[in-house]
Amino acid sequence: MSLDNVDPLSYTLEFTQRIPERMEVVNSIVFQYKWRSFTALGLTDLNIKEKTFVVSCMSPVGVKLFELIGDKDSVKANFVLKELLQRGDLPKAVGEDIRRIYFDNKPLQDSVIKKERYRIIYTENKDTGVTKYIFAELPGRLIEKRYYEAGRNIWSVYYYDYRLVKEKLYPAYCLLKNYKYGYKLFTRIKEIR
Repeated sequence: MSLDNVDPLSYTLEFTQRIPERMEVVNSIVFQYKWRSFTALGLTDLNIKEKTFVVSCMSPVGVKLFELIGDKDSVKANFVLKELLQRGDLPKAVGEDIRRIYFDNKPLQDSVIKKERYRIIYTENKDTGVTKYIFAELPGRLIEKRYYEAGRNIWSVYYYDYRLVKEKLYPAYCLLKNYKYGYKLFTRIKEIR
């Protein structure tokens, strides 16, 4: 839909008011790296306001893979299947991806605004890089969040098919692309608790 007559400063207001402060969701997860893929089922308890999370993940046959507790700065592993630790710091990677997908999903008031016909882009300069929030549709929805360092896209999150439950918006389907490490993470909400 055309956003020609939309005020960019008030455009995101309804969206930000409908982001739940707390959410507990069951997700299906697909992780793709090069020609390999990994499927799992995750239970995620998020406190968006406090920026904390608890996540537990199991294989399709019910084997517990990991359980993590984290906040905006750190992640603690309560349990991680030892085979998963052979490929790097899994708790750190999962924690970073949860933060990228679910936290800081609204632009700051002092963002640089670029208005296009069908989308509005809010750009924030941070110490280490630049974050772009891309909104579209009426009413406004966050459809993409991108992070750049030195002009290079490090990661992007795409949001699809929001669900409205008890007047709160949940991104039913998300795709995270990590360009730095070359992987994709797909999440789909199966249940909102």
